[in-house]
Amino acid sequence: MSSAWISIAAYSFAMICFAIWARRDASKDDEGYYLAGRKLNGIVLLITMAATNFSAFTVYGASGAAYRIGLSFLPIMAFGTGFMAVSMYFIGKKARELSVKHNAMTAPEIIRGQTGSINAQKTMALVLVIATIPYLALQPRAAGIVVSALFGGPEWIGSLLVTILVIGYTITGGLKAVVRTDIAQGIVALVLLWVGLILVVNEFGGLNNSMEQLASIKPELLGREGNYTILIWSCTLLLWIFADPMFPQLYQRLCAADSNRDIGIMATMYPIVAWIAFLPPILIGALGHIEFSDLDRAGSDNILPLQVIYSGGEWLGGLVLIAGLAALMSTMDSQLLATGSLVTRDLLQINENKGIGYREIVIICLAIMGLLLSLWSNLSILDLGLLAFTMYAVIFPSVALVSFMDEVKGSSIIISILAGEAIVLLAVFTPEIFDGWWIIPTGPAMPVAIIPAIIASVMALLITQYYSDRGSFDEIFSFKPKIKNISVSITLVLVFINAHDYWWWGDNSLWIFGMPKWIWWSLFLSVIQVIIFTRIVETYRVINEN
Repeated sequence: MSSAWISIAAYSFAMICFAIWARRDASKDDEGYYLAGRKLNGIVLLITMAATNFSAFTVYGASGAAYRIGLSFLPIMAFGTGFMAVSMYFIGKKARELSVKHNAMTAPEIIRGQTGSINAQKTMALVLVIATIPYLALQPRAAGIVVSALFGGPEWIGSLLVTILVIGYTITGGLKAVVRTDIAQGIVALVLLWVGLILVVNEFGGLNNSMEQLASIKPELLGREGNYTILIWSCTLLLWIFADPMFPQLYQRLCAADSNRDIGIMATMYPIVAWIAFLPPILIGALGHIEFSDLDRAGSDNILPLQVIYSGGEWLGGLVLIAGLAALMSTMDSQLLATGSLVTRDLLQINENKGIGYREIVIICLAIMGLLLSLWSNLSILDLGLLAFTMYAVIFPSVALVSFMDEVKGSSIIISILAGEAIVLLAVFTPEIFDGWWIIPTGPAMPVAIIPAIIASVMALLITQYYSDRGSFDEIFSFKPKIKNISVSITLVLVFINAHDYWWWGDNSLWIFGMPKWIWWSLFLSVIQVIIFTRIVETYRVINEN
């Protein structure tokens, strides 16, 4: 495929040139290298957060999941990821403030600053690093899928080439260079994904006709029954809320925000970007059944490149698949940088006076580990992502408590994390232990492990805190939020509850533009969320001006 080679080669060369330009004024001290001087404004923060979060999981994992279970994956990802901005906002404000207070650049450093416990810091850092390796492995895995789909041959070649390219521009420029490349790659990814969707829909005679063909072939892909239960649906939405703010690369950007209002602007616009990002790959994945109806679970991760090349031809297909490369590279560089800071500053305790050189070596080693896991593991992209997300979610109770309370004990943090992660390990290695009292957390039901894991984490945190310091335990329950915060919280909870629209649960009939009613309902709820956050941000602006 000579034209595909030209597309990929041109894009790679352009990114190398752009990366060289992006690192032109990169700072060498740790605050500049890891946090870009804490100067990310609202729009830049939004774009880099989105580009970092919407990864190979978004493009290939989501399209593969849509091929297997249909349109039900769209509100799970678009509404669910957009609603996650709620927790990102409330945790993010405190993360930025505490990061400045303790000169911290990672969540574990904030834990140490608040608790005084180096053991709590290292425990959290170790868990975050372990959780990130499977998520990091998604990116070279997806790169291999793209290159193999375009040119044939083994997937490891694409995995290796993309890993080398990302290492090159990440280690030389730090967060400032990464943010600039994120902006470029994020825009490229979104534009080309929508071009790919237009090609596919046009191939099948327009959106309405496309959905009618899908309904005639696989009507179950237009509904949720048989794919989700209410509990699995709810647990998956909860998983994003608890897990995403704990992604090291996203938490790092919250610490790098210029102000709380900038975090508010990001949270306001995030649901819109989530719908824009997830709609193309999920629709392409579901519509893939029209031409490719016999892919197995592992092969379904290839549906997007297969369908786009079929619909757009060699040249346009190769061009659109660059969207996948852009998405995975914009996540991989951020994962390497953030996880590198965890290893360097939290585990190895190397400060910035000694850090130059060590930082780069750590990032290279992490990239190699992710590459090896991507080549060794036979888990699907969705499976790898859900494993990492569940491990991240267990960290949330500790970070949330430390963010809003003083005098939290380091021992409480350690035991909370260990208790929650123990449940996750049981769910991964012995899921049958859940049989009889809970849903077995395997396949699409893997997110149900989040509820017992979070309960174990919270209970361990509270019990240990109670026996360690009863006075600080009393402080937890004496916390009284402001009335306006209560009203906002109640409204957002109602939005979340309405996302479980059980009254349309069994409906798979076509509606406007061939989409079921429950798709439009989820989009409407996201619009309500945007309106709520618009008012919150406006309130902050008025307060600051006065």
